[in-house]
Order: sequence, then structure tokens, then C-alpha cells
Amino acid sequence: MANQTQRPVTGLECKSYYNAGTYASPTWTELTRAINVSYGITKDEADQRSRSSGWAKAKGVHKALEITITYRKKQGTDTVFDFLQAACLAGTAVEFAILDGSSSSSGVQGVRAYCEIFGLEDTQDLASTEEVQFTIKPTYYEDSGTERDPEWYEIS
Repeated sequence: MANQTQRPVTGLECKSYYNAGTYASPTWTELTRAINVSYGITKDEADQRSRSSGWAKAKGVHKALEITITYRKKQGTDTVFDFLQAACLAGTAVEFAILDGSSSSSGVQGVRAYCEIFGLEDTQDLASTEEVQFTIKPTYYEDSGTERDPEWYEIS
């Protein structure tokens, strides 16, 4: 019988959070109404070409992170949507964690970063429910005098 702990992780098992606490003592609030979540990490390239080789060569320099969250909005009280919308409009830095499981399970990992919400796109298709897509990117944030860069985060 196959070991079920070594099977592929499904999107349904993945979790996305924002931090309502501090960096040292996070209080992760799950985005339970998130539908599709994606992130990409890319690098800028420094040109390393020279006349010593006929090959174009490059070196990775600054990394970039972009997170996209499609959120299923509901009528009435939706405290998560209200929080994200307010953060977008105010330009507030929010810490996010995009993980491959629950933040209460050891061994779960993913990206953790203080971000600003740069886009809020509302889709109201006739034959679907209302969905809002948030575009999120890292922003400058200091905590106790320490600049917090995005990081690969693992729950111990």
C-alpha cells in the first residue's frame, strides 16, 4: 500500500493567511473563501556576456514575488474581504503566508511576506458568483528595527 504522507498535495489542502498579530507571534487568519491562489518568484538578470565566450550568460540578481488570490465574495458581513479591501485602498502593509497546508501542522511550508495589495479586480459574470482578484506584492516593512524581506517559511 502506498504511503499516503508522500502523495501529491491538492489545492484544496493548501491554505492562505494574513497575519493579524506580529512577526514574532503571528495570528494567522485563513482566507477560507479564496478560490484560486498562485504566486511566482522571478529574478532580474545581470548580463555577464564578454568576448571570452560566444555564449550569452546571466546572473540572477533581485528576486520578485507576485501573489494572486481569487476570492469568492459574499453578501453581508465578510470580515476578510473588508480587511483586504481596506488594506488595498489605504496602501497598508499586510503579512501573508501562502502555504501547502494548515499553519497548525508541522512541516507545512510556503512563502511568507509583508505585502501591499496593488490590485483589486471584481468579476460579476452572469452565470457565476462574484469573485474578486487581489494582486499582491512585497513592500518595505520594518519590525523592531529589522527590515522583513519575503522568505521561504516552514512550520516547525
